[in-house]
Amino acid sequence: MSERPAQGQGQGTPDVSFAIASYNSRAYLVEAVESALAQEGITAEVLIVDDGSSDGSDGLARELAERDPRIRMLSTPRNLGPGGARNVALKEMRGRWFAILDSDDLLLPGRSRRLLEQAEANDADLVADDLIVFGNGREERFIGNSAPGQQWVSLETYLDHSVMYGRKPNLGFLKPMISRRFLDRSGVAYDEDLRIGEDDILVLDCLLTGATYLICDFAGYRYRKHQQSISHRLSASDAERMTMANIALRSRLAARSVAERKAFERRAASHRDALAFARAVDALKRRDIGDGLAQMLRRPSCIPLFAMPLRSRLERLRNAAWPSAS
Repeated sequence: MSERPAQGQGQGTPDVSFAIASYNSRAYLVEAVESALAQEGITAEVLIVDDGSSDGSDGLARELAERDPRIRMLSTPRNLGPGGARNVALKEMRGRWFAILDSDDLLLPGRSRRLLEQAEANDADLVADDLIVFGNGREERFIGNSAPGQQWVSLETYLDHSVMYGRKPNLGFLKPMISRRFLDRSGVAYDEDLRIGEDDILVLDCLLTGATYLICDFAGYRYRKHQQSISHRLSASDAERMTMANIALRSRLAARSVAERKAFERRAASHRDALAFARAVDALKRRDIGDGLAQMLRRPSCIPLFAMPLRSRLERLRNAAWPSAS
């Protein structure tokens, strides 16, 4: 890969570089790309990074790039997961802002312009909006009225709102845009060991490095919820990687405030609960009741998480009965 061009190089520097990590995304890829190119009031490039697809989406990405000079098709040397694919985009981006767009999601046309206006007016390094979660004929706001109004996100606030399976909306699910200036200054990048939670750890790394993060009070990112979503179920291996990522960050909290360190420990404990829960579920699926019970007894605080499969089942039944949006 070539080195990242210097910021502002050339007259054609786009406002936003949209990074789409693509793995077997043929069913949704065109919609995602079109929504990025349809952003109003900005200039854009779309970086489709194919991550070892086997469904023909790599060929589709190549075809899209041949049709439109604003699209570039890149690839990973092997399947690296979303973080590795997005690191390729970070190295190749030309824009003033880096924007995350999952290959099965969509953007409303005015989203990027509104975010850029707010970020530049307030000198923010990261800026995000609420999500519109849609699928199965339904849609709803992710944060909604639980955290109304435009707000700055401090490290403590982010830690407090990224507790796994917590009662507050997990800000790790948001899809921020990140200033190229901050990326060049900080050198932050994705943790390629993570297959789930890579955006969350990146944002946490940004905040620990001194980034300012603004969340705006509108929703312009459409987050598609479906059975094939990569985050549909947390596996034990993914939970273990996320737990290890937290451990790696702990030393950087040593000089932070007591409130921040306590918030971090609550978040880290929730990841350990999630790991014990995932291991217990795997054991029960293997019909190894003894191991499943052992996982629960070693970490009793994970036991309440077993209510989630029941809630999920009830939600599927409710969705099945929900009238079609069409």
